Amino acid sequence: MKSKSNSNNILSGDEINPFSYFEVLKEKFGGSLKDDEYTLDHPEVGLVKSIFYQYLPDMYCGVTTLHLKKRFTFQNTTQSKNKFISLRIGKSGDFTSENKEKATFKNAMYLYNSQQNFSIDYPEDQNIRWYFVRFPVEVYYLFADEHDSKLKELINQDNAWFYYAPLSPALDEILQALDQCMEDEHSRRGMLLSKVIEIFVVLKNETIANNYKNIVYGVQAEDLNVMLKIKDDILNDFKRIPDVQKIAKEYGMSESKLQRTFKKVFKMPLLKYYNDQRQIEAKKLVMYSEKDLGQISFELGFTDLSHFSKRYTKYHGEQPSVTRKKSAENPLTF
Repeated sequence: MKSKSNSNNILSGDEINPFSYFEVLKEKFGGSLKDDEYTLDHPEVGLVKSIFYQYLPDMYCGVTTLHLKKRFTFQNTTQSKNKFISLRIGKSGDFTSENKEKATFKNAMYLYNSQQNFSIDYPEDQNIRWYFVRFPVEVYYLFADEHDSKLKELINQDNAWFYYAPLSPALDEILQALDQCMEDEHSRRGMLLSKVIEIFVVLKNETIANNYKNIVYGVQAEDLNVMLKIKDDILNDFKRIPDVQKIAKEYGMSESKLQRTFKKVFKMPLLKYYNDQRQIEAKKLVMYSEKDLGQISFELGFTDLSHFSKRYTKYHGEQPSVTRKKSAENPLTF
């Protein structure tokens, strides 16, 4: 696989302490760093704005917004020997991508521990916004349910682990509420912490429902990076049905290794994963967008509305028109 050089735009740092990292950015590019906010409007770099708060020792929550004029790659170089947990939720950039100048980023969530090595690509000329939470494992016990034995076991893992998921409707709602809360500078600090706790409650429930099958560990960092690139590629345009043979050739691996490793990371074969995510996206568009069903059908690559309706009904147990009607009648509870 050939990749485009980005050596001049690589930033290395430790994401555990946002203030320290933004001090490095300020020294390199300028900008304003005051208390809990960093802003940069650079003619060559672009716009960067981050608001972050410290709630407990070494626990940070915040939001970062980017619109860059050139592509940057962030390489995490955590040196701390302590165990930290990190969460990113929103349009958070493309983990480990090297092959896309531009892409359509969908809202997603990444949860990982400080032993997980990674790099993240931030593309040019796109609005990217994500919320982040970082805390030492000791802080988790202040909020944890005493019955969360499996989750505690995961949090305390010494080995690297990683969790990825597109946003469920419940998490999507929290994200939309967060965007509104952050507009009010007088209440956003408290509301941010409240919503972060809500995110972890939903995350815990969804993970338990999946019997913790969505946690990835025991995968080599390089293999994980490649699978995440492939995941981004196949979700970038639902009108393109993935060609497994072509993808394997592009990434320089056999079809069997591609299928085996993809299934280890995402717990299902590649084409099933694509079809599942297409149906999840379909339900979000039916529930929350004003697009007509024909337009949704076209955007998701179905041959016609009848084909879309048949596949949707088989997956969700009801026709898309029924989902839309329920959502309109019960917007707060559906």
